[in-house]
Amino acid sequence: MNEILGHANKFVLVLVRTSGVIMIAPVFGAAAVPTRIKAAFVLLLSFVLTPMVASEAPALNNALAYGVVAVRELSIGLMMGFTAILAFGSFQIAGQFIGRQMGLALGELADPLLEQQASVFSQFYYILAMLAFVAVDGHHWFLQALSASFASIPLGGSSLPASVTAGMVDRFVAVFIAGIKMAAPAVCVLVLVTIALGMLSRAAPLLNMLMISISLRIAVGLVVIGIMMPHVYRYGSFLLENIRSDLSLLVKAL
Repeated sequence: MNEILGHANKFVLVLVRTSGVIMIAPVFGAAAVPTRIKAAFVLLLSFVLTPMVASEAPALNNALAYGVVAVRELSIGLMMGFTAILAFGSFQIAGQFIGRQMGLALGELADPLLEQQASVFSQFYYILAMLAFVAVDGHHWFLQALSASFASIPLGGSSLPASVTAGMVDRFVAVFIAGIKMAAPAVCVLVLVTIALGMLSRAAPLLNMLMISISLRIAVGLVVIGIMMPHVYRYGSFLLENIRSDLSLLVKAL
């Protein structure tokens, strides 16, 4: 009987950590994926991982202690998922900057993937990031990191050190800088177009500059984005490939 309870406790803790990861992980945790499919995937993954986990569940005497351990496991999973999803923020920031410079700020839509208001190009860059993530086998790295975390971090045997919090702050800064780098060429060109249109409106005040500027900025923006696409894909793939090392460093730090 005690052996059965031990296996059940082990499965539940594995399930909790796996749920935290899949809840916000790229691709797996997308809002467009139905909740039932996520739940079924978490259960299946937990069944597969539980026999592979060498550590046993800690002996817990009461519900409060069990709840504390469960919250700790959930926090580990959420931290892993959050570390991976941060890289996607660079694409969203780049798309948001470009969309606003193209004059599409008023055309923001409710994005079902991001569950928030987002510009058309923010959605486009996010979908591009998801495709690049799958292309570089990022989803496989993620599952490998989850499996390796049970060897590096025993069930119920981790706390959140201050170094992890400091590392997250550095990652936020790096994500914002990477987003600006991806958007910089298009934003610079569009700013120059805006300056040129302002000078033209001074020289020919009778022209309907509002209508001209809307069409021209969108056209120029689309051309620049098309030219930039190979660069964005290469730089974005480099950012996404860093997820593997970031997850490894996080697991070692916990």
